[in-house]
Amino acid sequence: MIKIKCDYLGGAVAVPTDVIDKHLKLAPVASFKVLLFILRNPEGTADAEQIAMCTGLAKLDVTDCLNYWESNGVISIDDEINEEAVKTAIGNAKCVKTPEEKTDKSENKNVNVRSLPVKKPTQREIAMRLSEEPELTLICNEAQTILGTFGYDTQALIVMIYDFFGFPPEVIITLLQHQKFEKKTSSAAIKSRAEDWAKRGIDTLEAVEKELLVLEKINEVYNIVKDTAGFTSESPSPRVAKYLRQWAGEWNCSSELINFALEEANKVLTDANKLLKKWANSGITTPEEVKIQQKKSLPKEVKKSYDTEKVGRNSVLDWAKRYAAEEENE
Repeated sequence: MIKIKCDYLGGAVAVPTDVIDKHLKLAPVASFKVLLFILRNPEGTADAEQIAMCTGLAKLDVTDCLNYWESNGVISIDDEINEEAVKTAIGNAKCVKTPEEKTDKSENKNVNVRSLPVKKPTQREIAMRLSEEPELTLICNEAQTILGTFGYDTQALIVMIYDFFGFPPEVIITLLQHQKFEKKTSSAAIKSRAEDWAKRGIDTLEAVEKELLVLEKINEVYNIVKDTAGFTSESPSPRVAKYLRQWAGEWNCSSELINFALEEANKVLTDANKLLKKWANSGITTPEEVKIQQKKSLPKEVKKSYDTEKVGRNSVLDWAKRYAAEEENE
């Protein structure tokens, strides 16, 4: 039996049964996401652009969905805009999490979290969010101190991280400080880090502090092994960092063992990964232990029961003597 988990005292949305009965099979899947957003905001929503921003759908898809519902007489569309309704709708779309949910996320490294939508909020929507969220204004002001003057892209990104991931101010500010420390302050780098943290449930200051310790260890190991592996960049690429997180963080392999594995694998990361996984499962922690195991696994040398060279030499001598004796007898 499947039941909805919802605190109805905290609010509920009623979906007309007539809509469900007539359109559940025929309507596009995304159209119900659009309809739920509209039902959640009965005072009205602004336009397809706003719905796209708040639902994560593409604006073109939202427009198609709106046309479907309008043509079937479920919604009406006009040019009037209720500013208060727009503010309320955007606020309702914010990802709000309870403390219990945050605890569960921090324990689960593979949280099912969507990526940030491609569509950014407009300047008008950003101004609206800043006017209604003092926390968001605080974050943007602090971001200016950390990153220096930044433009629309970074400001929109900060608003999206706050609204879609629900990160508290201290998490966003710490994230920006870390990006500044790593000299990776582009919008793409900040977005990548935020999505990674969201997907792994790193959304509290305590979880962030643990993550920063892991990142520090990854960078430390990278600086030790990069010459052996032939890496030339100052910091590890996402692919290399993923391997180092597993090797040094999860499997607790030492830098010496990682170096040894890279040498054994001729710098091929996938092969080094197989070796380190095998050694970690066997409880091996040093190159010396690997060498001992390798010696044990070598086949035993076959001991000769006789000296073949000596035997061969003696046989030739015996034949020569016999041949000489036969010649004398003749």
